[in-house]
Amino acid sequence: MADDRIIEQEGLKGDWQRQHENRENERALIRSRHNAIREYSGIIYRHPKPTPSIMDDEKMDVAVYTRVSTMSLNQTSSIENQELYYTDKVNKKENWNLTEIYSDEGKSGTSTKKRDAFNKMMEDARSGKFNLILCASVSRFARNISDCLEYITELRLMHPEKPIGVYFETENIYTLNKDADQTLSFHALLADWESGNKSRRMILSYDQRIMTNQFPVSDLLGFRHTKDGNLEIVPEEAQTVRFIYLSYITGSSADEIATVLTKHKRPTLTGRTDWNGNMVRNIMDNERRWGDLEARKTVVLDYKKKKIVRNIDIREGAFVPDHHEAIVSRDLAMMAKSISRSPMLHSGMPDTFVISNGALKGFVSIFPSWNGITEDMLQVACRSVYSDEELENLDYEGRIRSGMEHSKMLSMSLHGYQVPHSAFFISPSNPSITFTTAGIMFNASCLKRLNGHEFVEILYHPILQTIAVRPCDEDNPNAVKWRATDEMAAKGFASAIYQHMNWRRDFRFKFRGIERIRNGASILLFDLSEPQILVGKGFRRSSERAQYIPYLEEKDGNTVEFKPDKAFVAYPAELAGKSVGISFALKKRIRQISNEITEKDIKEAGTIVSNSMFGNIPERWQMLDEVQRLLAIM
Repeated sequence: MADDRIIEQEGLKGDWQRQHENRENERALIRSRHNAIREYSGIIYRHPKPTPSIMDDEKMDVAVYTRVSTMSLNQTSSIENQELYYTDKVNKKENWNLTEIYSDEGKSGTSTKKRDAFNKMMEDARSGKFNLILCASVSRFARNISDCLEYITELRLMHPEKPIGVYFETENIYTLNKDADQTLSFHALLADWESGNKSRRMILSYDQRIMTNQFPVSDLLGFRHTKDGNLEIVPEEAQTVRFIYLSYITGSSADEIATVLTKHKRPTLTGRTDWNGNMVRNIMDNERRWGDLEARKTVVLDYKKKKIVRNIDIREGAFVPDHHEAIVSRDLAMMAKSISRSPMLHSGMPDTFVISNGALKGFVSIFPSWNGITEDMLQVACRSVYSDEELENLDYEGRIRSGMEHSKMLSMSLHGYQVPHSAFFISPSNPSITFTTAGIMFNASCLKRLNGHEFVEILYHPILQTIAVRPCDEDNPNAVKWRATDEMAAKGFASAIYQHMNWRRDFRFKFRGIERIRNGASILLFDLSEPQILVGKGFRRSSERAQYIPYLEEKDGNTVEFKPDKAFVAYPAELAGKSVGISFALKKRIRQISNEITEKDIKEAGTIVSNSMFGNIPERWQMLDEVQRLLAIM
């Protein structure tokens, strides 16, 4: 073992000696090359220019950049003072020529995207219009460190033969000096940190103000904020706001309203007189117009990227109902919102019509694509044409039809008083209507039975749970252009039906219709108490024996969605084992309507009823009168 160690040590010593000899040989070669350098005559050495200085006598075309971050009066005077100061400073230097002053007012320094003056300055720099920029401080130039260094480097490199420098007076940094980069990086980092710190201070300030009921308010069209944190109405501007709401509700589009406001030179909050549809919609979207206050609706997630999102449990916020006097009532505002959510309502808020006489008494004319339809609204309209005694009888019949109460004279168990369930007889040759949570669909037989009429009116009786469909003219306020087998958008109406009938929302429901013709006038009637249940997609009729399933929502509302392996047609579970069908009492009223209906009933126009679901809403003619009055004084 000792011999092996001696051999290893001698080997290491040999390696070191060889490395030493190699280094000495390399040094000898270098000395030899240096001693062999030839002497040249007439050599002209070109030396670099001296490090640029702000005090150089060379002629300079000078630009000035100024910026303030808010539009306050103090900041306005600040930017004017900067412009005067730098104009005087440049004019006092004989070799300086002022080309332009670029000023961004009310712009943040964390990004250059919306700093129009800054971006124009950079474009002019690329065109070679100047070779020096004066700026009060690094923070005025940019608070984002990466932006600051990026633009400084770009200015220095865009014209290598005549680079553009920036002089920051507060920090006494001239960016063409060789030692400027490290100093500049430090100051830019400080500016970046200060910007982040300012953002954090603002967030904390907002949190504290909101939690102590000092809600931030600002001026907006129709309002001015007071020192005590309230909003006061500006009457002249409030006229514009009311005109927008009333015009929209009575049928004018946002773009049409914008055209009228532009024509009459109605000023915005900032004094602009050219309007567009988005501006009109924004007016109606702000809750302060109807007296509420939503404090901190949005928050900035990243102050550099300017990422703004809805404040959904991200930071402190508050909703203050009835915070101040309203320009329009909450009822009017909610009506406008309902219209905006229903693109098909080209004529504004649809009137509510109800048949007040005859076999179709109590049927409500609906505009199915209006998302503002509710079960309560339909009930109010329907009940408005009945006496108290009639309503008592109707409610009793309604409870029978919904299975909540048995007929006093007929029992579900009495075979002799049962009739077949109409859902068992639905076929393509019979009229049928299908409900989904998003709309309704009629089959081809419906269109054929109504002689191919292009427009129809849909009527619904919410107590008797019956739908009537009759032809109508295009100018009917609730005319619907229909096409067989195409789903008609009717989310609001369908939702109201599903809610009232307590149907499971993961199923679709199909109903058989009957046709009645009186002297050439046709109408279709659909009883919604006898559903055929369509489960899954495709709705193929099962080749197996009939399936019976529960189809109503559980009382607790926690019904689990049913996902079958394949689509199939089913029937209400309560029909399982029944030899014939359902109680004649359930069919009594629909048969009465169909047998007693006359040509006059089919053509009977509805009576307009006030829509009390939206509270104290003026009649349409009253709103139109106010629109004309406002137009006259604009």
